[in-house]
Amino acid sequence: MNKKNEPLKMTYMRALESYKKLDYKSAEDFCYKILSINSYHFDSIMMLASIAGAKKNLDQAKELLIKAIEIQPKNKTAIHNLGTCFKELGKLDESKNYYNKVLEIDPKHINAHYNLGIIYYELRDLKKAKSYLKKTTELQKNFGFAFFSLGNVHTDLKEYNEAMSCYQKAIEINPNIVGAHNNLGLIYRTLNDLENAVKSYQKAIKLQPKHGGAYHNLALAYKELGKFDQSIIFHEKAIESEPENLAHCYYLSELKKDILNQDLKNKIKNIFSNNKTSKINNAFGNYLLAKYERKSKNYENEFKFLIEGHKNYFDSMKKKFELGVKYCFDDVLQIEKGVKVERINNDKYDEIKPIFIIGVPRCGSTLVEKIIASGSEAIPMGEETAIFENFVNRKILEMQSLNLGKCPDIRNELHKLYKDRGLVMKKYNNIFTDKSLNNFFYLKLIKEIYPKAKIINCKRSVLSSIVSIFQNNLTELAWTHDLNNIFKYFSNYFEIINNYNEEFPNSIYNLEFEKLTVEPEKESKKLMKFCELPWDKKCLEFYKRKDLISKTASNIQIREAIYKHSLEKYLPYKKFLAEYGKKYYWFN
Repeated sequence: MNKKNEPLKMTYMRALESYKKLDYKSAEDFCYKILSINSYHFDSIMMLASIAGAKKNLDQAKELLIKAIEIQPKNKTAIHNLGTCFKELGKLDESKNYYNKVLEIDPKHINAHYNLGIIYYELRDLKKAKSYLKKTTELQKNFGFAFFSLGNVHTDLKEYNEAMSCYQKAIEINPNIVGAHNNLGLIYRTLNDLENAVKSYQKAIKLQPKHGGAYHNLALAYKELGKFDQSIIFHEKAIESEPENLAHCYYLSELKKDILNQDLKNKIKNIFSNNKTSKINNAFGNYLLAKYERKSKNYENEFKFLIEGHKNYFDSMKKKFELGVKYCFDDVLQIEKGVKVERINNDKYDEIKPIFIIGVPRCGSTLVEKIIASGSEAIPMGEETAIFENFVNRKILEMQSLNLGKCPDIRNELHKLYKDRGLVMKKYNNIFTDKSLNNFFYLKLIKEIYPKAKIINCKRSVLSSIVSIFQNNLTELAWTHDLNNIFKYFSNYFEIINNYNEEFPNSIYNLEFEKLTVEPEKESKKLMKFCELPWDKKCLEFYKRKDLISKTASNIQIREAIYKHSLEKYLPYKKFLAEYGKKYYWFN
């Protein structure tokens, strides 16, 4: 029997040598020769499946792996590879089934845990993704890409300290993981540590000099620092690295208006003529074409391009954004109505003194925050930290209840979070701003936890805010990419504010943006009086600050003195939104 199998062994060894040399044709010939003698030769079938996978002949690979499993039903490698094959074919349910079969045979199979984590991440089931990837890192402590992927999950869960730790661990294991350096930069940027963000992006670029995304992120970091000349340089580097990526042209156009020329317009049309262009590239192409129409005052065409652009942008992040819309219009409203803390008798606090700035996007809140924080008693600014909202959501999951626990305990936990972000400091008398606009959903909870907190509601002409939102790509806000959702969001905002004002009259300071821009000194003095902070001319000279940082769409405007905003600027758009006036009384 051994003598009979000897020629097959020799032939297989020759197949293996060819395979290792990437001479797939010879390897296939040897394998088929073996199978003509023994059609159940497992190793030959597995090699043919590997070759088919390498050639992206996934259907062929799938059939070969199914045959291999018929021969050896408990072979972990064959079952795992079939799971990977289904994963590559986009059939994630089948893929999950096969990876789970591997774990039934071997509960400590590292790659099965890892790939299940990747699949659940793609499906936006972040809790399961986190569980499988964490298990992977426990099983193999030097698996750099597992730490990198776990960092991505933590990032999407807004667990930034954990994400930072994972990216740093991935880099420690494998310093050449470019994405870990780039994504670590994103975390630093989120935490307003722009110095380290820049260093991380630069490391990514050193490893991969044509990394368009890292150049883009570096450009945004310099823009947030107000270093526009350097931002332009790196946006242009991003275009050099990825000339077909219209997102780079879009962001450059915000700083360099003269790129909106005929050459760019022709480039966009040529890219659009290629039906293989991605949805996100289509989105930015339409955003750019909208800018051309706005410049020519062809407002109807501008709106058409904006609608098409936002549709494509939403579709490019469909799974993530559908969850975002559900959260915004279902989950958070349930939280707003039911979330609570347990009151404690004689519960006193006077340690931290937050100033919450709420509203809708494009309402002038960035300007208001800079005024408050720039007086003689400068205070730390918490621009879009989402600390309060993220904490509430995590606590609900942890407690499995809308009852978050005892009020002093919740306050202490929040205190630590604010302190870790550099907002609570004795030298500033523990006063700081939290300009997370979504906090209007949590007004009652804020009042329970911080009864003496200052709350400022920034108000602007509704038409101005809505059109400005639609003209700007507010990338992370799912609801801003559809006009129906924008109006629905505004309606919820008005209802919550009105209900709160009825229950707690005169507890919110309503600041009108238009009045502030017409009479900045008068209005800013009233604002500072409400905040119990001294006013001086520095409040209105915020734009002179060297340490001014902003991630918002107002980043460019806050680099100059307050100027009057004309309401007439947005009037041409009102006719395109007339249908909403019939549904929403506040839009007339």
